[in-house]
Amino acid sequence: VDQYFYGLNNTIQQAHVSLILDNVIHQLLDTNTNHNRTFTYVETAFFSRWYTALPSSDQKSLKRLISEGKFSFANGGWCMHDEATTHYMGMIDQTTLGHSFLKKE
Repeated sequence: VDQYFYGLNNTIQQAHVSLILDNVIHQLLDTNTNHNRTFTYVETAFFSRWYTALPSSDQKSLKRLISEGKFSFANGGWCMHDEATTHYMGMIDQTTLGHSFLKKE
């Protein structure tokens, strides 16, 4: 998980989730850019790690973006489940976990 969140192992795949989220928020808050931009995010597990490390002022700015419809969640599950071979209880559990975090925050 850390290799994707922090971009620690780029020999497999180039990924740096925290940097992506930092840049997206910066662009959505930038008053000099197109105000029609939006961003939709899926995996709450990565989002929660990033969000809980934010200063409270940045959390408030993000909540404002969410209320304005500029930042949104698709599914809202803890992770994106496999649609072909997943048992329905696992799908329900991970979706409930992700929704619980989002509702709490």
